[in-house]
Amino acid sequence: MEQPIEYSIKSSFYDRKRKLILSPNYIEFEDNDLANGSNTKFETKDIDSFRYGVKWIKGYAFTFGRIYLIEIRNKEGKILRLKLKSIYGIRKKELFQKYASIINSLQDLYFIPTAEKFIKLYQNKEEFNFGPIKIKPEGVELKNKKTILWKDLYTKNYFTKYSIASKSNKNDYCLFEYNEDWNTAVLFSVIEKILLNKKEGAT
Repeated sequence: MEQPIEYSIKSSFYDRKRKLILSPNYIEFEDNDLANGSNTKFETKDIDSFRYGVKWIKGYAFTFGRIYLIEIRNKEGKILRLKLKSIYGIRKKELFQKYASIINSLQDLYFIPTAEKFIKLYQNKEEFNFGPIKIKPEGVELKNKKTILWKDLYTKNYFTKYSIASKSNKNDYCLFEYNEDWNTAVLFSVIEKILLNKKEGAT
């Protein structure tokens, strides 16, 4: 059994260090400021989705800081928020490395298994909704009910966004933002795996 991974989170210069535990069985974060308060804890079976991104701290004439933000939501809609703030570039590299490490751990422990469940549904020729789109055996159905066939599907992954579009009709597309749309990273894993399997099957 994998051992829990622990991180020390300090959301700002004045905040105290708080412990984040990522276990195969749960997530727990020391986010309570009351002496007798309890930490936020999500059991793995109750974890629903996550999103992440960078928010810029802007002054009157220039940007002077950034916040690395990760949010994890359970099936009841409760959100666990992790913030790592850098002002004037202080600890920027250190905080980014921690931010990236936490995202990778979340993927490995909770969300790659989630993506694998969706891929299994597709392999069983089942349809399922994913935000505004529907994954179907023949392709991806958009919100306007138009379906982009797999052979016509074009994807593009950016640092902050993931897009899917029709090769034959540029007006048929859908854009997802990692910091706004829940489970964009999971959607990326599902669609790219389906496309890879189709490419390998064609060779």
